[in-house]
Amino acid sequence: MGGMTHLDDTAANAATDEKSAEEDNAPTTPRTDGKIFDDLKDFVAAPRFTSLVTRKADDERDARAIAAVTELNKKGDAYTTRLVELDPEGGPALTLTRSKKGEALVGIGERGELYFSSQRPDEDNDDDLDVALWMLPPRGEARVILRRPGGVNSVIAAGGKLYITAQTLTNATDEETNREILKERKDGAISAILHEDFPVRYWDHDLGPAYSRLYVADVPDFDGTEQIELSELPIPDGKLQGISVADDGSSLLLTINRPHAGTDSRSSVYHLVPGKDATPLAIAPALREDSDGEDSDDLLEFYAGDISPDGRRAVLSVTTGNRDGKPLREWAELVDLESGERRRLMPDFDDWPGSISWLDDEALIMQADRRGRVSLYLVDVSNGDADEVTLLTDGDESFSSAQVLDAATILALRSSISKPAVPVRIDVATGEVSELAAVIPVVEPVGQLTEVTATAEDGTEVRAWLALPEEIPSGGAPLLVFAHGGPWGSWNDWTWRWNPGPFVAKGYAVLLPDPAISTGYGQHMIDRGNDAIGDAPYTDILALIDATIARDDIDGEHTALLGGSYGGYMANWMAGHTGDRFRCIVTHASLWDIDIMGRTTDNGVWHEWMRESQSAAYSPHEHVANIEVPMLVIHGDKDYRVPISQGHALWHALLRDSKATGHKFLYYPDENHWILKPQNSRIWYETVLAFVDAHVRGKDFVRPRELG
Repeated sequence: MGGMTHLDDTAANAATDEKSAEEDNAPTTPRTDGKIFDDLKDFVAAPRFTSLVTRKADDERDARAIAAVTELNKKGDAYTTRLVELDPEGGPALTLTRSKKGEALVGIGERGELYFSSQRPDEDNDDDLDVALWMLPPRGEARVILRRPGGVNSVIAAGGKLYITAQTLTNATDEETNREILKERKDGAISAILHEDFPVRYWDHDLGPAYSRLYVADVPDFDGTEQIELSELPIPDGKLQGISVADDGSSLLLTINRPHAGTDSRSSVYHLVPGKDATPLAIAPALREDSDGEDSDDLLEFYAGDISPDGRRAVLSVTTGNRDGKPLREWAELVDLESGERRRLMPDFDDWPGSISWLDDEALIMQADRRGRVSLYLVDVSNGDADEVTLLTDGDESFSSAQVLDAATILALRSSISKPAVPVRIDVATGEVSELAAVIPVVEPVGQLTEVTATAEDGTEVRAWLALPEEIPSGGAPLLVFAHGGPWGSWNDWTWRWNPGPFVAKGYAVLLPDPAISTGYGQHMIDRGNDAIGDAPYTDILALIDATIARDDIDGEHTALLGGSYGGYMANWMAGHTGDRFRCIVTHASLWDIDIMGRTTDNGVWHEWMRESQSAAYSPHEHVANIEVPMLVIHGDKDYRVPISQGHALWHALLRDSKATGHKFLYYPDENHWILKPQNSRIWYETVLAFVDAHVRGKDFVRPRELG
């Protein structure tokens, strides 16, 4: 097990709850043959990797690699997470924690210790407001190092200190005041929140009354019993969105968001040296009413990225924001932390960069979408402004959560459209990829995967993945078309929510098109559809459908369209523009009335982007009278990105004004933009399959048993 920091049996046992608690909540036994598509209960019960964190090797310590594995609990009503140590050399993995309610990995310390939050019983604490932060030394027993209401958001160990972000009430001047006010709210059943800016909620949760603050503490002793003491570090006015910390703790970068111009807000980056005031590093320019130049910088926002190992430079993520007439652009910059001088990183790289980490002081590892894949690149920044970008991973696989182990090696999670993530080791010099020892059953892909290309109306080549069943019936397989969300995104990876596998296992072909606005095809692909969300993306999808149904193995007479979020918008738009081309349409968390959507979503930028050209020309609700096929509407009440009012308005309009009958509304009172609870997810797949079976294949609609 070369390269690993070993845990002896005592430490491994100490990191878990008492045996009885583990047995009471042992995860449902997954299929060991990896055939999870035969039964949807097996699909939702399949264990999965959800995160990967490493600590680089140094002169004193080997590297460590810790993965989080999420599994279904014994009752089958929730997922729990255990932490697993991986051996980068390929030896067997070692489970470090497994408690009744699971753990959340926060970070790895400089001495090799783990920091994690847990809902495991804490016999020394009788305050149910508190959430505990635990530390597990390389050898020894896990212990609580901090108890506070709400726990912590993040922990970064550097320079003998812990830099911690945590939620704290606006009125609280210290930890004790924070606890007192929270207790008063709890005892008085007070839920009210007073807001002074936008937004008031985010995706699936209310914002406030506590907001993130920055703290520092000394690293805890391995053999001590005392809790750490938090000291607050002053930050600039605004909301703290994230931090980056130099390896030696000598400086930090802070991303601060400030409200601007009503519902708009802007993010900037500050440089903080502990003991001194934070100084501006990359500040978002003020919005200007008279700015109408296409290349104007008045919409720029900045986000802190990784600091180089020597602490001299850092990566910044830059976005233009998104406004009508100014399509979204994203790139990365390098900044000198001493002089503040910035320059664009990889000026000739046309795709949007994803996460970027320093391999060493002169090279970076970058993740980016690439033609239906997520690829890793090596970026050499040693030659001034002439950055050299080399594709590190090729083929049909995608790589995420890339972590630098040492200057020659990175670990990542490898996946694809047809295979969920597994941890792998990548040799930077050769690009060779090696799988690590199996921790969970390897999923067996179902069917076969190929690609389809077509020529768009403006001559642009567009492409899609096509998943085909193992056996193609005479006359071809019925076709389901999945429109992706975003809209800035692509079908480039495995997903547990919109997975083609359960449909392919039932004999369907599934088309996954990447139309205009898709990432990984250069800025031109974004620009083609950014200000015409119902135009080029719509015609691109139709072109790819036409190319697909021209194949001998596809039955073009039996098709359906499905989509969620922006894909749900596209489903609604096509419903009003394609007549009876599809046998039915499934629309999930979908935009229906663009103007009202822009005024009620948690994303204030949407209204600025869509209020003029988009709302006037591309709102699906204007075309309800042209809908000729049955629609299955799906929406969660806790969805704040596309509010439930959009689903209700669509449902109301379908029943009153569409030409079709047979519509259905699958409503989730306790889910958000995504259906996350395991059995709710199973019901989603069962209902969607029953709906398309009824209309595409002419079967009787079979209501899932648990729906009554």
